[in-house]
Amino acid sequence: MQDRPGMQRASSGGAGGERPFREALRLQRDAAAIGFDWPDAMGVLAKLREEVDEIAKALADGDRAQARDELGDVLFTAVNMARFLDADPEEALQQANARFARRFADLRAQFERDGLDPVASSLEEMDAVWERVKLGKDTGARAPDGGERP
Repeated sequence: MQDRPGMQRASSGGAGGERPFREALRLQRDAAAIGFDWPDAMGVLAKLREEVDEIAKALADGDRAQARDELGDVLFTAVNMARFLDADPEEALQQANARFARRFADLRAQFERDGLDPVASSLEEMDAVWERVKLGKDTGARAPDGGERP
């Protein structure tokens, strides 16, 4: 995959050669082991909202570099939420990728069935189809077992 101009690729390993999500998980577990931790998932959720708000502020200020730093904090905090939910953050992201890929394919198929060009459609029109696809209300959406609905 090619990077967009101005984007830097993250290295494949942290200080110890770990992948970034794994390193974040290890760091958070190390902190939790000495009691430097949130009492529950709601504390992590509040921190996640705070970090997202900091991205919004940086963007409003026109500071994309700061927004990128805050994005890192969002990702780090999201990994912490995964820890609180006993979820593997990489697996959760893979599952989200798979859901998006399936829904996006269904969105394109729905536009084709409707005889419409998504490129010529407004974002609002695409979003309406997206919501139908998410709810399984398109006529050709996949059933939970992966097959076509009648």
